[in-house]
Amino acid sequence: MFKLERKDYKKVINLVKSQDELSVFSVINGENPGTIYANNIINPTAALIKTSECNLIAGNPNDEVFNSQVSEELDFWDQLVPDSLEWMDKIPTIHKNNFIRKYKRRHYVLSNDNFVDYTDPLKIGYILEKVNISFLKESSLENSEIILEVLSENWGSEEIFKKHGTGYLVRNDKIIVSWVLSDCSFEKTIAIGIHTDKRYRRNGFGKIAASATVKDCFAKGYKKIDWLCVDSNKGSIAIAEKLGFKLINLYYSFTSYPPIENLKDLSESEWYQWGEYLEEASKTEECLLLECIYAYIKSNDVEKTINIMTNIKQKNIELDYLTFKNWIINLQSYDMCSNFTKKAWINFLNENIPNVD
Repeated sequence: MFKLERKDYKKVINLVKSQDELSVFSVINGENPGTIYANNIINPTAALIKTSECNLIAGNPNDEVFNSQVSEELDFWDQLVPDSLEWMDKIPTIHKNNFIRKYKRRHYVLSNDNFVDYTDPLKIGYILEKVNISFLKESSLENSEIILEVLSENWGSEEIFKKHGTGYLVRNDKIIVSWVLSDCSFEKTIAIGIHTDKRYRRNGFGKIAASATVKDCFAKGYKKIDWLCVDSNKGSIAIAEKLGFKLINLYYSFTSYPPIENLKDLSESEWYQWGEYLEEASKTEECLLLECIYAYIKSNDVEKTINIMTNIKQKNIELDYLTFKNWIINLQSYDMCSNFTKKAWINFLNENIPNVD
């Protein structure tokens, strides 16, 4: 496996058959930061492309030497996107986590003709602003550091973001409550992503910021806008479709942990399925035990949670029961974990936390 120099990135462009991950083409074209590994410098036939948005593997899936070296460039928790169906069965055999699990993603596209502007007024005390990196660097607003980190990872520099990117945010005088940023661009297409602080959701802030960002993307000359999200992210899907985005493809990625963007993206039964998967995988990959507990807690299954915690205790692995208690209380504020008020759980906590309430 060879780490390509930037001047050689375009040698792999013909290996990429899927059109879902725009960041891959942004990196190949030199517009966004990223790293590309290939099986040959002169004439590559297989490649691992790492961007700020994804890791994608493309080309010939049968180069065993290349495949054996892929895991050296991936963390255990890294997601991995197969460029073609031929890679689907290969990924669990070449990733550090042999139990890595596939999940479905959505690819939406918007053209100017289909755009539906969202014009509802902001609530009193909130303002809509275009993202200004210099302002954010000097700002004490909560969440400004998160936005700056994302922009740095995606674009590399303020100058490149100003030239190719855009974004809008909604804030009050203390906190940035929602923001929509362009993630990457390639030729006449740009991809945007949305985030709203969980304390301020269901107020229309995301739609307002997204609508303003979309208008600015078209004003900068882009012809199409990409919107990618997990298939279970109902909130993101709703905003995209209200703005006129059209679903053009469903595709798969692989992950070591539940691929959620919001706490309630998965139902209790879906969380239970993840718990079962992680429980089985943790027999080989012990680092997945905590993820297994989290999944069973979110599935609202007290008995399974206690069983897993008891097994962990028997292995002399320490657990912070007080942290779990407080985390569950927080989840209950989102109408989750209703069964964790039952006597079985309270008694279990009493046994493991001195003087627990």
